[in-house]
Amino acid sequence: MKQDFHPDFIDRYRPLFSEKEFLDFLDSCQRPLRKAIRINTLKISESDFLKRAEKNKWKLTKIAYIDHWYFIDREDTSIPLWKSIEYFAWLFYIQETSSMIPPMLLKEQTSESIILDVSAAPGSKTTQIANYKNNKGLIIGNDIVPTRLKALKTNINYQWFFNCAISKLDGRDFWRYFKESFDAILLDAPCSGEGTMRKDEIKWSLSSILELSKLQKKLILSAIEALKVWGTLVYSTCTMTPEEDEEVLDYALQELWDAIEIVPWELPWLVSHNWQTAWQWTDYNKQVHNAQKIWPHTNDTEGFFVAKIIKKSATQIYETKPYYTAKTDEVVLKWKELKALFSHIQKRFDITTDIFKENLIVRKWNHLEIRTKQSKQFSQYAMIQNIWIPFWELIDNNFYFSFYAAQLFWKYAQNNIVELQNIEEAELFRTWKDLHIKEEQCQNCSSGQVIIRFENIILWASLLQDKLKLKNQVPRETIKI
Repeated sequence: MKQDFHPDFIDRYRPLFSEKEFLDFLDSCQRPLRKAIRINTLKISESDFLKRAEKNKWKLTKIAYIDHWYFIDREDTSIPLWKSIEYFAWLFYIQETSSMIPPMLLKEQTSESIILDVSAAPGSKTTQIANYKNNKGLIIGNDIVPTRLKALKTNINYQWFFNCAISKLDGRDFWRYFKESFDAILLDAPCSGEGTMRKDEIKWSLSSILELSKLQKKLILSAIEALKVWGTLVYSTCTMTPEEDEEVLDYALQELWDAIEIVPWELPWLVSHNWQTAWQWTDYNKQVHNAQKIWPHTNDTEGFFVAKIIKKSATQIYETKPYYTAKTDEVVLKWKELKALFSHIQKRFDITTDIFKENLIVRKWNHLEIRTKQSKQFSQYAMIQNIWIPFWELIDNNFYFSFYAAQLFWKYAQNNIVELQNIEEAELFRTWKDLHIKEEQCQNCSSGQVIIRFENIILWASLLQDKLKLKNQVPRETIKI
């Protein structure tokens, strides 16, 4: 993408490089990004996905410093990647490479950890963390913009992560509700987006950068207040400007002194750079040197900044006392109350109920939600929206598996499975068409809800009607054709 570089942009970055490298830097800011994908290992193993990619004639190049990530190249691009059956089944997710790095620094968190993603939408990093946790623990994805929350919800639901919740809260207020509540926090802060020049045309403005820096300083203090002692905060931006990166860290160190420490980090094969501890007329705390700047020309990615911070002692930045609004409209069901539901699951799909026992089943109006046990302590907060994965609905005294959560468990099913015979049938199903199937395509089927499978991957669920008519019930409001 052709960029008109602001003269101040040129003046700021030219002294940081040799003339040759500076020209390479400017050139890289205008080259198109390589498309990269993350394999959803909840749905398919990496080895099986690679076999499917080879069959589709997709050329995948492993990104060495990130697990389950590949650059993807295709000879035939006449059909968009998001129209593939593999994308419809959410076997992979499209995501820019450098944005995958901040969640990597939280991979060490345990399966019991409670993690906050402060600026989560559209959900790339939230679902990446959720995948690392293998649907354990709890990840709260937060955003303040309603339209972005919708995208966040869609990505969580369609990738089938029930260890996620969604909140709508100004990131500057997390200290108020959740003081020392999280084992780890990702603060991928709103920024000027210098690093995104390879895909977006940006309007560069120093005044905008300075305003964003003020916001980021408030966000990082709020996040540190919400972090448990000895918890980990990852601060990142998709920009390269020091006012939004190193200066924000220096500010936090000035405010909190020895309560936090910026620690070194590295990923094998990733080319990153420690920043100088001075910028223009400002000297930064030497700890700032432990943060890493990822320049566009060094890894063929977007520009990014990533810092890892450890909270070493309690903080008291603000004086206002925390508060919350209690909720009373949901009930955690006991195992004996679920007897009829689990009996139906076992009878219709021959799925053992033991796989559900380590989670919570919560009744909310006329449907049930499945959650991890760590979610219980957050369900009383009004700003935590009930967007945990819906699990089961009771309609006209009949049980129906949710089209989202059920896909996590259908792999255990033995009965009521419909196998599509060819890619033509799969494409018709993907585009919301009803199908007439043959009896030999059914595995112990009877009228009612059935599982739809193609080449051993689960696509969705539908209703099997009389005369072997398959009524398509893919939710139309969120899947693109």
